[in-house]
Amino acid sequence: MKKAYVSALLIFAGFGVASLTSCDVDCIQGSGHQVTETRKVVDFKKIDISGAFKVYLKQDSSLTVTITADDNIIKHIKTPVKDDELYIKNKRGACNASETVITIGVHNLDEISTSGSNEVSSNGILVTKDLAIGMSGDSKITLNLNAANVTTEGSGSSEIYLTGQASSHKIDFSGDGKLSAFGFVVGDYDIETSGSSDCEVNVLHNLHVSTSGSSDIKYKGNPSNVTNDKSGSSDLEKVN
Repeated sequence: MKKAYVSALLIFAGFGVASLTSCDVDCIQGSGHQVTETRKVVDFKKIDISGAFKVYLKQDSSLTVTITADDNIIKHIKTPVKDDELYIKNKRGACNASETVITIGVHNLDEISTSGSNEVSSNGILVTKDLAIGMSGDSKITLNLNAANVTTEGSGSSEIYLTGQASSHKIDFSGDGKLSAFGFVVGDYDIETSGSSDCEVNVLHNLHVSTSGSSDIKYKGNPSNVTNDKSGSSDLEKVN
């Protein structure tokens, strides 16, 4: 019985080594020599980013994607547009590569989705009507917005930093997400969190909070209507 158990362990270990070897084969070692490439794309209203990129969003009418990456990596970074959505993804894994920096010229933007360990920032103010933001993994988003209605959905350890203003902002966080938005002045806030999310908001009129777990919500402003539905050890605190 003991002999069979040891044999099974050896087989399992061999499978693990083979898997790691396969991953190493599929992973491209960065050359360390960076190049820059500018691509023209057709019009889009949504952006989907997956991987590990540093992305800058700049509002203009150029509809260009400028990529700086190692010369043996850049060809594997794909930027197709399908059904009004621009996809940014790396078709191959990269090992020990230099940081990949992407600047996107956006005209009208309705949606940003990011997964993995991306960092997305605005270069200047983004003016939009309704904007939906979706985050997963340990993505980080930093935006200066002038918007009508904003919705944010985050899972995992996503972080979002906002400045500017909006008429309304609806938040749905799970996991240990973080929203830092004292500098983002909003008329109406609707916040729903689970897990150990942290939110800092600035609200003018109405604040509705629904929390579970150990979420921590801090708010500035003098809203006339505040409702707090909570379970667990979540906190709602005014910090003016």
